[in-house]
Amino acid sequence: MSATADSVQSVPAEAERSVFQVVLKAPRPVKVLVAGVFLNRTGSFFSTFLVLFLRQLGFSLGQMPIVLLFVGVATPVGSMLGGWASDRFSRRAALVSSTLLAAGGLAVIGFSPNRTVALVGVFLAAMFAQAYLPAASALLVDNTHERDRVPTFAFFRLALNLGAALGPVIAVFIAPHGLKGLFLTSACCYTVFAAVLWFGLRRPPAEPAATAATEQADQKTGAGRTQLGLLMFFAAVLAITVVYVQYSSSVSLAVSAAHSDSAYASLLTLNGVLVIVAEMPLSAWTRRLPWWIPLVLGTAAMAVGIAMSGALHSYLLVATGVLVWSVGEMLFSPVVSSATAALSPADRIGRYQGYLSTVQAAAFALGPAIGIFVYGRSAGALWAGCLVVGVLACAGIAVAGRSANRGGARSAAAEV
Repeated sequence: MSATADSVQSVPAEAERSVFQVVLKAPRPVKVLVAGVFLNRTGSFFSTFLVLFLRQLGFSLGQMPIVLLFVGVATPVGSMLGGWASDRFSRRAALVSSTLLAAGGLAVIGFSPNRTVALVGVFLAAMFAQAYLPAASALLVDNTHERDRVPTFAFFRLALNLGAALGPVIAVFIAPHGLKGLFLTSACCYTVFAAVLWFGLRRPPAEPAATAATEQADQKTGAGRTQLGLLMFFAAVLAITVVYVQYSSSVSLAVSAAHSDSAYASLLTLNGVLVIVAEMPLSAWTRRLPWWIPLVLGTAAMAVGIAMSGALHSYLLVATGVLVWSVGEMLFSPVVSSATAALSPADRIGRYQGYLSTVQAAAFALGPAIGIFVYGRSAGALWAGCLVVGVLACAGIAVAGRSANRGGARSAAAEV
């Protein structure tokens, strides 16, 4: 057997680290990134208040979808650029430049003297507000051993979710003074985020704990990776994300019609609390599994839970559906970035994380429109379609995962 394999087997004690130890002993770049993301997300109001701002600018209900379509196109383009820049230049350069460009766009909105200037700021902010995510994911991969990636991504998501939970509390105090004040606050948060990244990431990114393990993983994925497998993987992520995002569109309509708007809001609160409290502890289990298993389980749970939430009328059963898709989210979300890294060539990790962000951004842009279109014609067809799409997505992920594992086995056999 090769020396690479021997070096992987020489660190059994490290493999037993708990989730708490993984977080506590995370490298400095990981902690800097997580702290910066928390601060930034706390003051991120662009997506939440964009529609209200467009209405304030005088756009009609007929004009708004056109603007939102361009915003929906700009977001995945920014993700692609962010992923490319993180590989072409550096993680630090991509992170800082994307956050400063987003801050610039938000500042343009806040200081805009007219509608035309405001729209320029809107498109800049739409393109770059999420463009840091591929570089952030690549940075986490660079500084984390493969066995610790799932809890590390769960730690990163915890910061995002805590920031998102605190954001509305801050907005309550700023919004009465005008929506532009919210965008200026966001611009300040992005600027602070950029400063934290610039000064906190001054050292070159640390290599993962075992470089030899990374090299072996590259050999394994290089043997098992196929264009068809990658296409199936990203197609499955796109499909299940379109299903998942129904929580914000067709599910909201169904729950509000059967109960009330406040009932729907309470269900979203239930989801937020569950994810914040349980996602990291759950990652202690999912980290031990081949990546495709929690992804398949999470995909199935999201499809079933969304269908239950929309199709059932009893509030208790709807709440059970929310619980099911929340568990699916907790199984799926921390693992999908780690899985993408496992499928990535070593010199294109940022680009592949960009592909993932692009696919998810496209689903979030298109999913609500698709869901409402089908819901308006046949609610039953929509919920049945969610289940069918879920089955197909599970199959795509399973095939991609098993294919990669078989390729890894062939590569390992060749080394003996």
